[in-house]
Amino acid sequence: MNKKMSYGLIAVSTLLASLPATLASANDENLKTTKDIQPVSTNTEKHAEKNETKKISPYDIKLFSIHNLNAFDSGADALYRNFDLTTQLTVDYPYDPYKDKLTYEIVSGPANLGQGEIQIPYGGTIDFSDATTYPDGEYVLSLRSYVIDEFGSLFDTGRVKMNIERVAATIDITGTFDKINPSTITVGSDKTTASNIWKIIDEAGNVVATESSAAISQATLNQLPEGVYTVETTATLISKYGNPVLDTTTDSFLIRHPESTTSVVGTYNPTSITGTKKITESTLTWEVKDSSGTVLINGTGNTIPVEQTNALGDGSYSVFFTEHSPENETSVSEGSFKIRHPETTISIDKPINPEKVMGTQKIADSTLTWQLLNEAGAVVLSGNGPIISEKQLASLAGGKYEATFTETSPEGETHASTDKFLVRHPETTTTIDRPFNPNSIKGTQTIVESVLTWVLKDESGKLIESGSGTDVPTSLLDKLAIGTYVVTYTEMSPENETHSSQGEFTIRHPETTTTVNKPFNPDKITGTQTISDSELVWILTDAQGAIIKSGTGSDIPTDFLAQLKPGSYHVTFAEKSPEGEMHTSTGDFIVRHPETTTTVNKPFNPNNITGTQTMTESELTWVITDKNGAEVMSGIGSEVPEKELLALLAGDYTVTFTEISPEDETHSSHDVFTVRHPEATLTIDKNINPEKITGTQTIEDSTLTWEILDIEGNVLFSGIGSEISNLVELLKGLDEGNYFATLTETSPEGEIHTVINGFQLVSEVISPPLPEPTPPDKTNEKPETNEQPETNEQPETNEQPETNEQPETNEQPETIDSGDDSEEFILLHEREEFSYVEYEVFDENTADSSQTIVPASTIAETTKNNASLLPKTGDKQSPLLPLLGIAVVASSLVMLRRRNKN
Repeated sequence: MNKKMSYGLIAVSTLLASLPATLASANDENLKTTKDIQPVSTNTEKHAEKNETKKISPYDIKLFSIHNLNAFDSGADALYRNFDLTTQLTVDYPYDPYKDKLTYEIVSGPANLGQGEIQIPYGGTIDFSDATTYPDGEYVLSLRSYVIDEFGSLFDTGRVKMNIERVAATIDITGTFDKINPSTITVGSDKTTASNIWKIIDEAGNVVATESSAAISQATLNQLPEGVYTVETTATLISKYGNPVLDTTTDSFLIRHPESTTSVVGTYNPTSITGTKKITESTLTWEVKDSSGTVLINGTGNTIPVEQTNALGDGSYSVFFTEHSPENETSVSEGSFKIRHPETTISIDKPINPEKVMGTQKIADSTLTWQLLNEAGAVVLSGNGPIISEKQLASLAGGKYEATFTETSPEGETHASTDKFLVRHPETTTTIDRPFNPNSIKGTQTIVESVLTWVLKDESGKLIESGSGTDVPTSLLDKLAIGTYVVTYTEMSPENETHSSQGEFTIRHPETTTTVNKPFNPDKITGTQTISDSELVWILTDAQGAIIKSGTGSDIPTDFLAQLKPGSYHVTFAEKSPEGEMHTSTGDFIVRHPETTTTVNKPFNPNNITGTQTMTESELTWVITDKNGAEVMSGIGSEVPEKELLALLAGDYTVTFTEISPEDETHSSHDVFTVRHPEATLTIDKNINPEKITGTQTIEDSTLTWEILDIEGNVLFSGIGSEISNLVELLKGLDEGNYFATLTETSPEGEIHTVINGFQLVSEVISPPLPEPTPPDKTNEKPETNEQPETNEQPETNEQPETNEQPETNEQPETIDSGDDSEEFILLHEREEFSYVEYEVFDENTADSSQTIVPASTIAETTKNNASLLPKTGDKQSPLLPLLGIAVVASSLVMLRRRNKN
């Protein structure tokens, strides 16, 4: 039995008032009141001698301040302050100067006597609570408060009586398992005279039962719920002074019972089956039974391994957890569950190209899914339900597949079944190595066991050729005509499925053309190509084959053609197809342009003007214009006729030759020339005894010479210039008679013009004048210009001197022919006042001469229809002159002209 004892004091303040009055009057002779106690005024009055200790007022307890900490103050008597049930006092002495030391001493009591004075601090505590050191009983204490100085010490004293009584409450809890589920609880104390009261307090601090008795009944214990309880009992003892002494003690006990629980997570195939126990020290066991109650598995602990329950067959099961407490009580809890596992199946109607793939599920409320994986393991199709549709299967590409049906139970378990099948469909391909003029046409088949055939048709659908195998023969392709073709390959599988593929190609070959729009000087040269995406190039070469220019495209630039030099050219257009085939076409043309030249043999008085032309087919024309640009004459051909040149009057001219090609191109060239003839004039101031003879020249850079001849033609004087400066002096030495003066102008071209006139020297003036003398014969003289002089010719005898007489008109012309091949010199006498013109022709080889006299009537007849033909004074190129055979007409009296009859 467990016992607990405690000691305590009963503190009932009302007991102080009931103390007997006799205590206040006891020992009356020794008791002093406070007013009877007077403090010592000085130390000298209290000390008999130095360092002597004497009491001041012995046993005067009222001078001390005493406080009872834990019990009852029972008053005072003559000797004591009495305290009941006190174990702790605080003591002080409030009066100076007796506060140098405070002591107490046990002077009577049941224990600890003879210890002497024990010093405590002022206001200190005297502790008698230790029951072992200070057992129950009455104790008398002597208190002293000292004053200590150089003369010794004095003290005041008082006495205290203390009554110590204690009681110890006890609790005894007994049972089979000690304080767990106790069977008996008794309460009491160490004093038989003490009384007890007990109460039971739960964990929340609530009193659930209380009673003043020595034991707690079993009925009270049995009705307590589980929990930790505190039993508290209080023992009460009455002291001899009538004050109660109390002691309370507590103890605790535990009421507990096993109470297991069973938890099953999941009705089917539970993922967790656990049990709990209420008491930590309990043992928890479990067992699983089938529907017949047979234990299938069992064990210890709070968890049933899932792998053991999952290993159970399908069915219904019960699970039991049992808690075995240390007090040998048991608690059984129960749960139930079912075991079910998904188990799908798969069926494929055909191993190749199946039309029906189905799956089944074991649990009705499971989810059934499926998926199809290709050879690479990639999911190509998936879905829910027991059937993979025929349409879905038909959509599969060729290859190996694995079908998997997966049943997922409501518990999240899965089961999969798989099977494999092959999808193969004929799928041929047609490969044409190039779209134009292919070298290779191949077909492929997906299934090795398939049969592969091909058909070749033209664009109209006409069958050209057919065959089997993967290749269309190259020899067939080489023979195909230009056009578009379709080749079809057909694969027939062992399952009698067919698949066709087609390819289209074109047979084409380059075939260019070259078009030169004109054979000469073309301005457009084009080439054509058969194939639009061919490359078309052109090359232009000359007659020697040297490349002049090349380019791309269908046209040779017109501006380039216009720049070509004359010559023969060869143009080639080449079409290169995308397939690398080449075809060329050519054309030839000639570039030619008229390019005439003009050649004037002499800048002055040319007798030969010619032009050239580049092309024989061209037309060559010429035109002569004067210095004002007016056309003088024109013609066709490469030469200006000499007679036309001779007909030109003196002046500046431009001759232009123009070549007009067959292509109507023109080219002109020109040159300039001047027509000029010497035409000197001779002026004799007087016919008789002249004093001044002067002349003029037509051409500035001609040479002008003069001569004085006698009647026989002998040169008497000669000189250069236009005037005979010393004429009078020269003539003084001459005899009277007839003389001639000549003036000859020699042009830079070697043409000579001589003017001759006569005069007379007389000593007296004769009137009328003498007939004009006949010019002297100068046959044997050579002029400076290599012309032959006129020889032995006499002037006409029928001519009259220069008077107002008219010539006779009845004379007929007389002609003397000197031959066709002679070099002719023409001596022309023109007298405007006469009605005739005469000229003589001298043959330089035979000296024969012929003379023709042209009457004025003949000239008039010739010119009657065209007055413009009449010669005018100074007109050297009148159109009449060639008709008369006269080269030049001058206004002078006499003109000498040399010309070649041919």
